[in-house]
Amino acid sequence: MSNSKNYDNNKNNVQSKSNLVKDLNKILSVENASVDRLMSRIAGTPIQEIKIRLKQHLLETRIQKKRLQRIIAELGGKPTDAKADLLKASPPTTITLRKSITKTKEFETEDNESNNSILEEKELMKIKQDFTIEADELAIYESLIGVVQASTHTQQQYEIKSSLEKSMQEEESMAYWYKIHTPLILDSLWPRMIHTSMRRGQNFLFGYTRYKIPLIIIYADLVSSTSMSMSLPVDMLVTIIRAFTYEVSHVVDSFDGYVLKYVGDAVISFFPSHVLIKNNEDTYPASDKSIECGKSMINIIREVVNPRLNKIYGYPELFTKIGIDAGESAVVQYGYEKNSPIDLLGYSMNIAAKITSLTGANKISIGENVYKSLDHKTQREFHELSMPDNRWKYINYGTDKPYKVYTLNT
Repeated sequence: MSNSKNYDNNKNNVQSKSNLVKDLNKILSVENASVDRLMSRIAGTPIQEIKIRLKQHLLETRIQKKRLQRIIAELGGKPTDAKADLLKASPPTTITLRKSITKTKEFETEDNESNNSILEEKELMKIKQDFTIEADELAIYESLIGVVQASTHTQQQYEIKSSLEKSMQEEESMAYWYKIHTPLILDSLWPRMIHTSMRRGQNFLFGYTRYKIPLIIIYADLVSSTSMSMSLPVDMLVTIIRAFTYEVSHVVDSFDGYVLKYVGDAVISFFPSHVLIKNNEDTYPASDKSIECGKSMINIIREVVNPRLNKIYGYPELFTKIGIDAGESAVVQYGYEKNSPIDLLGYSMNIAAKITSLTGANKISIGENVYKSLDHKTQREFHELSMPDNRWKYINYGTDKPYKVYTLNT
């Protein structure tokens, strides 16, 4: 019985070592890829402060590789030369950024501002990826240390745990550096990126000044910003507003829409639409796209912004509400120079703003014109919003009846 027991124990130990070697090679493949990425980032980043910190982390990563290779060899395994796909779980905004970068080229100006902005867009995308990769590495190290700690305590396992903890501390230091410095870096990148997003909308409208054109208007409003402005430090509030407006703007860009302007905590955007008026029935082909755009705005705040600001930085969780309406808007330019600001005036602009004020957190409400133009499947996602007469005085001028509002089902 004793021999059988010893055999089983030896067999379990061999299997345990084999599994540990596999786990160690997994993190080694990450470090192998990280060396290449860090070298690329050092060569490519235009921000000197990031370049200096990445050079330091490159040295740390090479040491981490050697630690892992030594441990694997001591366990009788063969260190892998494989390189993990570090960006397999890239955030949705990566796609959004790539789309907007491509489209920005269409609107290059004489001072080459768009080309400069493209570099800044790429840098921000890389910073986001850096942060995600650091978080993933920390999670792997933490899990691996837990596995080693739960195993039978031997001198060898103690030394393995100690080595892994050194690497994890270095990764924590890098993650902490990003946490502290990313808001400062964004301060320098954000103004030009936001300017470029607005410039696309201004360039589109420039050819229609003094005309009325059919548009779908989208209001994206940050919920509870007034209370946040009274309770939060101003630097925290500014970071929240910038993160919100930036992400929402790039969702608009990715759906081929246009940002019109920023009003306080709201992003106002529009989609061009073709209106066919026949028997008082208006058709807005871009309506379905505007709904999907609104859904993506909510998702990007919930799945990208909140995990970053709320879970990592401890900021309050953010919510948005979306109001959408369609109709003709007058294109008005304030001034006579090409770069004079352009705005939109019209019934649908007013209704979209009012609809937004009636909408709940993480909800989308739409006007009757938008609802009628949706396909039946999408219409079933909405229900008519009932409200007291004294809260709603807008009229459908085609029927002289109250203009109906519909809200996305829960």
